[in-house]
Amino acid sequence: MQRAPTITRANTGITHGHAGGAHSCTALSAEQNPGGVAVQFGTMPEGSGPPFHRHPSFDEVFIILEGRVEFQANDEVHTLGPGDLIQVPGEVPHAPQCVEGPAKLIMLVTPARFENFFHHLEDALKAGGKQAMADLGKDFGIEFLDRPDVRKRHD
Repeated sequence: MQRAPTITRANTGITHGHAGGAHSCTALSAEQNPGGVAVQFGTMPEGSGPPFHRHPSFDEVFIILEGRVEFQANDEVHTLGPGDLIQVPGEVPHAPQCVEGPAKLIMLVTPARFENFFHHLEDALKAGGKQAMADLGKDFGIEFLDRPDVRKRHD
């Protein structure tokens, strides 16, 4: 059976709050696109970003629309601005941090499913902070790690 196209109109996706005032809007989910790609629009206030982490079961692509984001992958830091893109294999430890913002970005996740993590994140942070976030992460194949010393910077 042929699937129909999925359309998500502006400002109609599922919005999620994150730590540090960041938020995202899921425009295309695993429910809408089984086994395919998920698409999220995100906003990161200056200074915000997730902890250093990896997730071997899915990959991510980030496209920066506004602002500047330092993206640490392993022990390298790449500074990205409007129009820049970074593809991160899930097994690579990584963490973006907004250094000039707010930053607006598009995140693509494949295969889709990880976006469901954000459905529960805000409640986990309110209920139990970092430990609750780590426990939730395990349910989605996300491992939070200690951030290594940065040795190489790429602008």
